[in-house]
Amino acid sequence: MNIELGVDPPMDDHSTKPLVTVYIPCRNYGRFLGKAVESLFDQLYRNWEAIIIDEASTDDSASIIANLVSRAPERITAIYNEKPEGLQRIANRVLGLSKGKYIMRLDADDWLSEAALLIMVAKLEANPDAGLVYGNHYYTDEAGHVIGTERRHQLGSEDVSGHLPPHGACTLVRARSLKAVGGYSEDIDAQDGWELWYKLQSRVGAVNLDVPVFYYRQHGKSLSRDNTRLLNARKKIFKKIAKTLEGGYEPTAVAVIAVKEDYPMIGGVPYQEFEGCTLIERAIREASAARAVSTVIVSTDSADVIEYCAQLEKLGSVPEHERVLRTGSLGDNSLSVPAREILEHSGQCYQEHHGVYPDIMLFLSLHALRRQADHIDKALDILRITESDSVVSVQEERSLIFTHGKQGLDLLNPGRFVDLSYDKERLYRFNGAIIGSWWEVLKEDLLGEKTAYIEMSTTESLQLSDLSSLQQ
Repeated sequence: MNIELGVDPPMDDHSTKPLVTVYIPCRNYGRFLGKAVESLFDQLYRNWEAIIIDEASTDDSASIIANLVSRAPERITAIYNEKPEGLQRIANRVLGLSKGKYIMRLDADDWLSEAALLIMVAKLEANPDAGLVYGNHYYTDEAGHVIGTERRHQLGSEDVSGHLPPHGACTLVRARSLKAVGGYSEDIDAQDGWELWYKLQSRVGAVNLDVPVFYYRQHGKSLSRDNTRLLNARKKIFKKIAKTLEGGYEPTAVAVIAVKEDYPMIGGVPYQEFEGCTLIERAIREASAARAVSTVIVSTDSADVIEYCAQLEKLGSVPEHERVLRTGSLGDNSLSVPAREILEHSGQCYQEHHGVYPDIMLFLSLHALRRQADHIDKALDILRITESDSVVSVQEERSLIFTHGKQGLDLLNPGRFVDLSYDKERLYRFNGAIIGSWWEVLKEDLLGEKTAYIEMSTTESLQLSDLSSLQQ
């Protein structure tokens, strides 16, 4: 494969300008790599070094890299891995080799806008307390044609929650800050931007730019399209960060499984079987297996359910748990009792039995068929890490959604027409699996003012109603 490269601009005197290390992992992306490196030579900011890592490519990447190194051997270094190491291990290796004050990952299939390094370095130099800076980006198709622009929420004004991590690529990081937190966790193979964010933003701060700084190529092999892998990586990240919160006090978290025995269209719901066990068995087992859950309570308006759960516990089919029978207005079988009232009632019962109120209350719907202990733990981790009032489980809504406007229907997420999920158009719906709230918040309102979320995949969000529809 032949790549035509232009003439290098003359080198400047960089003695007073901070060096930037840009590393480019490449696995079988030789056809894109020239564009990525060319964008470095086009930078208005000239004091950079590049480290290109060939991840055991089987295409012509190795020869292309060799040609690129020969073009500027004083500023481009190549590393050839016999076996793929993964993004995090590569990042840590580069962190030890880099000479730059700042460091950035540029994916081999993306490229930088010409002013990217100039404005990002200037932003960090003007904000010495910040550990990282990121900007907006252009979406392109596989051929490199721009198909959209992602404009991130501006920190401190449009986003004060800090719940929106930047993209892992093309985020400029202060190398010393990254070294201080131990670099990246090497057992996580995706979502390095999320790990970076939660390690650094509360410790050294972050800033962003309201301009596009790179071109983000969309194609069939893009990692960003592997939603299951991304969600699993986030789960690991939050689990690791949660360990840093461990100390002498562990908040008491009570998981309340809300059970209604019969509905107009379906009866005996807790006794319905799914994948080898009843729904109530599954719910109790998964809630009990969550490491951060202190107590599991089954809350129901049915004495038969209470008896059934007691028998399951006696037979050893489920772990020990507490059972609460709702009576009065909370026990009216014809009513759908709000989640907050169920949680308050269960919290009061817990206080009467244990002498103290719990710290955190979790509402777990019996109808969430694929909710697992890991989801519950992740929800509790996120609640604490983000210092939120509450946390809910959600599923991203990828269908076109409209609202009524002056001229009829207004489309809320037009990016979906070109298969893009813009941050400002991203919509989520509650998937019925988890609601968590601090007890102090719950006494006033179910969610409070600051609500975090755990995103679950379509498969993980399966509900009993979905199963019933498939069986009809």
